Amino acid sequence: MTDEPTKPEDSPEVETPLQEAVTPEAEAETLPPEATPSTIGNRVIAIVIDALIAGACSIVPVIGVLVGMAYIITRDALPFLDGQSIGKKAMKLRAVSAETGKPLTNDWGPCVIRNIVLYIPFFSIVELIILLNNKEGQRLGDQWAKTKVIVEG
Repeated sequence: MTDEPTKPEDSPEVETPLQEAVTPEAEAETLPPEATPSTIGNRVIAIVIDALIAGACSIVPVIGVLVGMAYIITRDALPFLDGQSIGKKAMKLRAVSAETGKPLTNDWGPCVIRNIVLYIPFFSIVELIILLNNKEGQRLGDQWAKTKVIVEG
C-alpha cells in the first residue's frame, strides 16, 4: 500500500483557467498608485546630484558629454540602478507609472519622454514653475509620460 492519495476513477477532471502567477518579486515591483508623492525639495536635490554626475562625465571631451546626456535622459530606466537615478536613490525617491505605480526600470519610452524635455533651452525653468504649481507634484515631462515621482517606502 502506498501513502499517496488516490483519485477515484470516476471523478471528472476539473480544469481551471490559467491564472497569472504572482511572485513576491512581481508584487514588490508594483507600488500602489496612491503612494506618497515626493517633495519639491527632494526632487531638486536629486536633480542636482544627477546633474553633477552628468557634469563629471563631461570632463572627458565628446564621449563624456554624450554619456552624461544619455545618463540624464535614461537615468530612471537603467536596470543596473534598479530603475532609480543616483540622485533619486540618495533622496529615496522613485519615478513610477502614474497609472499602475510600476517603476520605470527598463521602461525606456516614458523615461525618455519625461527627461528629453530637459534639453530644450530654458524649459527647465518652465518645468520648475509647473512643478511648484501642480498639486499632484508632476512637471510637464511627468504629465506627458504619465509618470510621477514618489517617496520610496
